[in-house]
Amino acid sequence: MKADLHTHTVLSDGALDVEQLFHHAKHIGLDYLSVTDHNSTHSIAPAMALGKELDIQVIPGVELSTYHSETGTKPHILCYFPVDIKRLQKKLDKYIQLEKEAKLSMYTKLMEDYPITLEQLEEVAKYSTSIYKVHMMQVLASLGYTGQPIGELHDKLFGAGSKYNCPQEYISTKDAAALIHTCGGVAVLAHPGQYKNPMLMEMLIEHNYLDGLEYEHPRNDEQIKEHILSLSKEHDLFLTGGTDFHGLYSTTPYPLGTYLCPEEGLERLQAAGKEANMAYFGNKEKAGNQ
Repeated sequence: MKADLHTHTVLSDGALDVEQLFHHAKHIGLDYLSVTDHNSTHSIAPAMALGKELDIQVIPGVELSTYHSETGTKPHILCYFPVDIKRLQKKLDKYIQLEKEAKLSMYTKLMEDYPITLEQLEEVAKYSTSIYKVHMMQVLASLGYTGQPIGELHDKLFGAGSKYNCPQEYISTKDAAALIHTCGGVAVLAHPGQYKNPMLMEMLIEHNYLDGLEYEHPRNDEQIKEHILSLSKEHDLFLTGGTDFHGLYSTTPYPLGTYLCPEEGLERLQAAGKEANMAYFGNKEKAGNQ
């Protein structure tokens, strides 16, 4: 079974809309697909409908951007199989708005040095639930300031210490894990190879924040994959995988389906999702009887 469980659409910072993504997934022969837009569950309903239409198994998902104060890192937590999507999104809407405000501040600073307008930004980000750096770069690329939206100019403008960067508030990793679990979902640490603190995974596992780890991913080198595998065996966590597909918004080309979820991990993820859903409904029924 071919399963790509980490993808993005125009509803966050991807280049394709949900329909385009699913039709391409069908064309390349994917059996399973999960759309995991940042802090946005809005792709879940259309994904479920398209999956049924195109005979692709859909694993509902969303990727939460979090902040872990103990390590000073910003882990992304993939939530799969959430039941209470309405409550989940209501909590995330606060951080979507905060992100919009931070990115608008960044863009305003860019406007001081580049002849760009807010109308141009609104046009390229019109389908997204927020505003992302890729949208700013798309404006600059369309005007000829770079031929690659995510590349040298992107790194120059938004690298550490850049005057264009603005602080942004994120949901805490602890609160994100609790939110996922109380909404009936399962929590997976996205792209562990991206984070610079070697103890992050151990700390998140120790606090029971995670149900699984993303194993197959472009940012996971062989050394981190060995570490992930070791921790998964030690703590009985399942392994997932996905391309983290953004289309043209990528430094290195990784077409859809480049990285796939291990079959055993897919089976265990599905079992964990079923168990989490049953626990959610059981707790809801119990609360109703009190």
